[in-house]
Amino acid sequence: MCRRRQWMRGGSGSEEDSGVAAYAGLQPREWLTSAGEALEGFTRHHAPSQAELFLAAERRLSFEYDAGTGRSIVNQGETMDAMARVSWDARQGMLTAPVGETGALPLLLERTARQATSGRASPLPELPAQSDSPSVSSPPPLQPERAARRMKHFIETAVPPGSVVQAALLTQVSTWRALVRASGARRARTEWREELFVRCETPRGAVVDAVAFPETAADDTVIIPLRHRLAEAVAALTGPAESLDRDLPLVLRPAVAAPLAAGLIWLLRGDVAAATPALARAVGRKLFPSVLSVVDDPNHPTGTRRVSMDDEGLSTDTLSLVDAGVLRGFLHASDTASRLGAPLNGRGFRTSMSPPTPEAVNPFLVPGETAVLPAHYTELVARVETFTTMPRPGTVTLVAGGWEVRDGRRVRRIAPVELELPVLETFRALRGVGTDLTFFPTAEGCGTPTLVFPPLLSGAQGGQAAR
Repeated sequence: MCRRRQWMRGGSGSEEDSGVAAYAGLQPREWLTSAGEALEGFTRHHAPSQAELFLAAERRLSFEYDAGTGRSIVNQGETMDAMARVSWDARQGMLTAPVGETGALPLLLERTARQATSGRASPLPELPAQSDSPSVSSPPPLQPERAARRMKHFIETAVPPGSVVQAALLTQVSTWRALVRASGARRARTEWREELFVRCETPRGAVVDAVAFPETAADDTVIIPLRHRLAEAVAALTGPAESLDRDLPLVLRPAVAAPLAAGLIWLLRGDVAAATPALARAVGRKLFPSVLSVVDDPNHPTGTRRVSMDDEGLSTDTLSLVDAGVLRGFLHASDTASRLGAPLNGRGFRTSMSPPTPEAVNPFLVPGETAVLPAHYTELVARVETFTTMPRPGTVTLVAGGWEVRDGRRVRRIAPVELELPVLETFRALRGVGTDLTFFPTAEGCGTPTLVFPPLLSGAQGGQAAR
């Protein structure tokens, strides 16, 4: 049984989190001990070739601002889930279930064995030796009062004149995840994430943006850049506008470039590469201009996450994916690494307790040392909200507005234009990168600086932005 607790109230106040270490009465240390005992008992009677339990406990808070009433609604809850994976030479089984007591773990293993089907399982990745015991401390408690203060500060200081906040949502997510093997190996980690999302209405469509709050960051160091981007968007999407000059180079500021960067990270996943043999064979070749380098750094100081290991128990070290245009490799879970014969790199994560799939942590396009811009160009600074940014795999669709710039001056406002950009071909045409690296929770946590391209708009649709 999954135990959840949730409550709601209006106003800027909130219920205080108890701060207790247990999830639904269970301590992390008890979870690890019980998981080890459950696996020991299971393997004694069933003798599988491999068996493991993956445990996940999560606390979540959402602080939602209602623009109509000026009040906020707070929701808090917690979930506890476990995934069992067992296999023999000719059978394998995998099953996920919510749990509310340690006695559920032996039952989960038994159910997994009964539902095992024919087929050889991928071998579990070898875990490196670990001298110290895994962390059994509880993740940080939720902080609703801090959420309320940050939301109030944002509404009072960061909403630009001329725009209407349709929605603002601040979330806190505190997780504890652990992997326990029948061999006795154990790995555990905690993670804290706090993010603020906002949707503002302008005369030419809605703008959606977000920021992540690192644990030690002051509010203004995070909110001031968001304030600047929102003000830029409102200025670009308000007032008289003209059609663009399709012969000008194209400069995408980070807020517009972010979905395109996310599309590139998607191409660099091991499962995408496994389904695209030509891409998989390109490792070691120069696919892009020398100005493009791509790195995934779990410890980047302005990234959206801090993760020391993946959900397969492997260390998440800094990973170079593209180096000066040369494709160095892909993001891998153990399954995709095995399929492509590539080394593991600690990027196997479970989404909704599914089997591990490749996922980046803090991926970013490496900024340049100096910003080199053409004399005249189209500068797109504001992305108008659309239903999806990748309607077809490998192609990113954007609706964005901005300015025509000549000799460093914005000379006229450009009406929102729709761009349909094939990711691989677009990045092969990249001419330059800026120095203004920015990470975006709205783009899978990707970071990007300003990107400079040649005229790419021969097939673009001008005029009003899609709604």
